[in-house]
Amino acid sequence: MKKTLNIAKVFLLVLCAIASSTVAFGQTKISGTVTDTETNKPLVGAYVFPVGSKGGAITDPLGKFELDIPSGVSSIKVSFIGYSDQTLELGNQTSFTIKMVSDDRLDEVLVIAYGTQKKSDKTGAVTQVSAKELNRGRLTDPIQAMQGKAAGVNISKQGGDPNKGFSVNIRSSASITGSTDPLYVVDGVVGIDPTTINPDDIESFNILKDAASTSIYGTQGANGVVIITTKGSGIKRSNGSPLTTVEYSSFVSFDKVANRLEFLSADEIRAYATKIGSANFQDGGANTDWLDEIYTTGISQQHTIAVNHSHNSGGFRASLSANNLDGVLKGTTKDRYIGRLNVSQQALNDKLTLNFRLSGTMEKNSYKKYDNGSDPQNIIFQAMRRSPTDPVYNADGTYFESDRSFQYNNPVAMLDLFQDDRDAKRLLGNIKLSYEIVDGLTFSINSAYARNDDQGFKFQPSYAFANTTNGSAERYYNNEEYKYTDEVISYSKVLKEQHSFNIIGGHSWQQTIKNGFTAKAEESFNDSTGANDLQAFSEIKYDDVTSKWPAAVGLASFFTRATYDFDKKYYGTLSIRRDKSSKYGANREWGTFYAVSGAWNLKKEKFLLNTPKISDLRLRLGYGVTGNTNIPEGADQVIYRPSGTGKDPKTGETVVVFNNVNDVKVNPDLGWEQLSEVNIGVDYGFFKNRITGSLEIYRKTTTDLVMEVTLGVPPERERRTYKNLGEIQNNGIELSVNGVIVDRKNLKWNATLVASRNIQKAISLGHGIAPINKLIISGPGLVSEGLYTQRIEAGQPIGSFYLPVYAGVSSDGKFLFETEAGGYTRDWTKAKREYVGTAQPDVILGFSNYFEIWKGFDASFSLRGIFGHKIFNVTRLVFSNPSQAPTLNVLQTALEEEEKGISSTPSESFSDYYLEDGDFIKLDNLSIGYNIPLTKKSKVKNLRFYVNGTNLWMWTKYSGLDPELNFSGSEFGRDQYDVYPRTRSLTAGVNVTF
Repeated sequence: MKKTLNIAKVFLLVLCAIASSTVAFGQTKISGTVTDTETNKPLVGAYVFPVGSKGGAITDPLGKFELDIPSGVSSIKVSFIGYSDQTLELGNQTSFTIKMVSDDRLDEVLVIAYGTQKKSDKTGAVTQVSAKELNRGRLTDPIQAMQGKAAGVNISKQGGDPNKGFSVNIRSSASITGSTDPLYVVDGVVGIDPTTINPDDIESFNILKDAASTSIYGTQGANGVVIITTKGSGIKRSNGSPLTTVEYSSFVSFDKVANRLEFLSADEIRAYATKIGSANFQDGGANTDWLDEIYTTGISQQHTIAVNHSHNSGGFRASLSANNLDGVLKGTTKDRYIGRLNVSQQALNDKLTLNFRLSGTMEKNSYKKYDNGSDPQNIIFQAMRRSPTDPVYNADGTYFESDRSFQYNNPVAMLDLFQDDRDAKRLLGNIKLSYEIVDGLTFSINSAYARNDDQGFKFQPSYAFANTTNGSAERYYNNEEYKYTDEVISYSKVLKEQHSFNIIGGHSWQQTIKNGFTAKAEESFNDSTGANDLQAFSEIKYDDVTSKWPAAVGLASFFTRATYDFDKKYYGTLSIRRDKSSKYGANREWGTFYAVSGAWNLKKEKFLLNTPKISDLRLRLGYGVTGNTNIPEGADQVIYRPSGTGKDPKTGETVVVFNNVNDVKVNPDLGWEQLSEVNIGVDYGFFKNRITGSLEIYRKTTTDLVMEVTLGVPPERERRTYKNLGEIQNNGIELSVNGVIVDRKNLKWNATLVASRNIQKAISLGHGIAPINKLIISGPGLVSEGLYTQRIEAGQPIGSFYLPVYAGVSSDGKFLFETEAGGYTRDWTKAKREYVGTAQPDVILGFSNYFEIWKGFDASFSLRGIFGHKIFNVTRLVFSNPSQAPTLNVLQTALEEEEKGISSTPSESFSDYYLEDGDFIKLDNLSIGYNIPLTKKSKVKNLRFYVNGTNLWMWTKYSGLDPELNFSGSEFGRDQYDVYPRTRSLTAGVNVTF
């Protein structure tokens, strides 16, 4: 036995010797030094590894390395944080001196108004989110792709309705009555709807946040500007050979309701009825979960195919995508098809450049009513309040109806029988010609035409409810034409290698023409025709027939901008724009807007020149004036319509009497809202730009707010008009930090943290304007005129809650409220009101991470948090009160209220008792992917599979459905029961490139 073991040992030693000699024979040893190309200093910790094989070496304190190269390996790769990776062919060389070039992110090109500039040359607050930085996975809306990526840009969506988009708010709202949506510029065309773009076609977002950057857009720039660049073509091939690639991407996703409120079950309702001895309780005999009946699993899919072709003078990209999105509320669907063609061509020795873009969208939407308060046709509201003892159907299969409460409708019947559909078609064509007249002098003309057509059908059959027999139908059609053109001349020059300047001048013109109609009818003769034949109804309601006169809105502009830098150390920008808008009053048609900004590259100064830990440090200062044309539609129109007959006071004859149906007196002095903003910014980079970011501090003030003013009738004929009154102010701070945390062969980790804080306050509402009561709530029994939750008043933040103060419960269970005199009352209409919090958040955070993991795996996740704001929970007010049970359903928390001795009805308990903290942290997006290893000979160039989840997790103390509200306009902070539920999505997808 011992002899056998000795023989085995010898055999193993021989095998090891043979293996060692084989490895030694097949390997080549190389060595070298890795240094910085600018300073010649050695780089410690650089990673050198053979391409396509295992192993590697790390440079020592002198930047030196030694590495064994396996047989068959022909190249090595060098990687170091803050530097561009280098790949070197080995050949017969065994000794290397490798000079690494800094991966300077400041050389990135930003897209700005009417041009581009290097990131290092910017003087305003501009943030770029490139394609590789966008959120990954299931993206059905382009705006969703940049959520949480830019400081000061709050992107939100309440609920998961596939037919609703995301709201975007840049540095809070700049208006009280106007829209807060930013201006969207797509491939140089101003005012394009971003939802008409397939997210897979987007190359980058460039977000202009301060007035110094947006003032060149004049009256359209007050809410910030989002410039979207789609993936183009025409990447010149250095060797002249053409290149064609085909891309295909697809996903399928499954949506579930992420959070449900807990209502009483049928058994709990019965037990409660027994407990209180209810004599009028009607037991329907069923055990129905009405929310289960109206919700489902939404299954969605998307397919995109794109062809890219490029050669030495241009190329094209053509793409086609199909989306089929099903919501979790049964019957809510969205089918969308988008086609896009981008062509680029150069000629005349590259002096002439042609860019042609054509895109089309077809969309079909199916809606269900849920966002109309306590309307009897609100499906979600009816499902919440309906008794779970009621069955869905009668024994004969018809829909079960009950008269247990006023306007008590079967939500499943409404889902099945009510039609609310829309068909939309959109077309956008754009052509741009640029010609370099002489070196540095370029002239361009950019023209676009867009057309939107949509029509809708709404139908309610006469047999929908047992207690109604009329039925109704509605048809509408809307058409919008948009024309745009700009001409720009640009001159750039560098003098003595130190003085660089660029001057542009231009003119732009745009016009929007809207037309359409809406018609309604009731008392159906024939339900089979639906909304297709309104003459099948006995009564067409002419009072509800609205003819939309062709309304044209035009804007003509002249603009100029000059930029200058000295030795890449000092930078300056000046811009001026003149706008003439048809929206303004006759005396205020023209507006002038301007901006001045500068930057100082401190890294170029001697005191920072030899500080290697500081890669970049720049100080920016800007001031700009811009405007807002979001005047309410109709504020500049007088529309007369015959309203009957009367006697002419002079002749006594019978004449037709006309009334202004707009009821608005046109104000010839009505002008734009004007915004002025100061912005101070610091851009920084440390450790060879391993850490980069910016800090922004700003103050923006909006004056001449457009406010509605009530007129006396008589002496005026109209009851209202609009005037420029009031002032609001926003003060804020923003921070962004980008970090390359790990950069190794088998692990790369990049992270981005963004944080912002904004305080918005009303400075003045104008002479004679009383405080404005806002955010009125509604619900069963809530009919008082005083049901407003917020007030806008000079000196107070916008979104301030102004509510009766809850002071406890009386001995018989009624709410008590404090009075002005210091006592108590049961009547909240006689209670004192106080400012008890604001809907404005204190801090908004975003934290994004991207990983490249071992052997082709990658992962990413995005967290987002909003803190320091309040939400008025209308759902809890309406459904947490035990007085409605057992006739109607209530939340389970209603039983807890009863245990506290509370017996007040919703109409008796309106107060700050229902004001809650809205803080939350949400895992917006989690994606894990795997890139299949492919050989060089494979026709497949890239193959990636991934799984993705959205809204997978949320932390909050808020008791309602979803603390994420739309922070747009001046009315936010109310969570009412008429909202679509938040959805949780799981997705599987594939990306292929040939």
